Amino acid sequence: MSRSQATIAAAFLTCILALTGCAPESSPGVDGPPNPSAPSSAPEGPTEPANEPVTQEETCDWNTARLDSGSADAPAAAGSDLATVLIGSWQHTHIDSGAGYEAVKPTTDIRYVFPSTSRLLYCQDVKGATAQAENAVNIELAGTELVLPSPATGYSVTAWDADTMVWTNHRDGSLYLLKRR
Repeated sequence: MSRSQATIAAAFLTCILALTGCAPESSPGVDGPPNPSAPSSAPEGPTEPANEPVTQEETCDWNTARLDSGSADAPAAAGSDLATVLIGSWQHTHIDSGAGYEAVKPTTDIRYVFPSTSRLLYCQDVKGATAQAENAVNIELAGTELVLPSPATGYSVTAWDADTMVWTNHRDGSLYLLKRR
């Protein structure tokens, strides 16, 4: 845990303890003796919870149904911090091989799970080819490049928002549309 995360966690814990009446007594000589007539320094009204880091379990979660392809609404540009957006579970819903986005066949279930920006679990269930195959690899996020171990060619993330990404496949130039699961 970084120093800033530890500071935020300690402040959050102190607020929770104060709000529940479980705050520790201040130590004389550090904060001075308690002053019953001093105004309360407790925050007024509701407090915002501290931002928690995004986490994702490294699982294909085959017990959860494949996302329907739905519409091919793709983001047009880069959104917020890719390293933050990337972590999670994604469904490959559409492909564009040059003729516009087409929905992935309903018998094809391809998922990309990122427990971190340095780890990828590739999940593939394609009728007649694979049955819930799972392949985990260490990767590198270099700017907008998803660098995979050789001989894989990798991907460029070309556009994204909180729930949708567009990747360019370096192998054939096709575009992948992914939606957050």
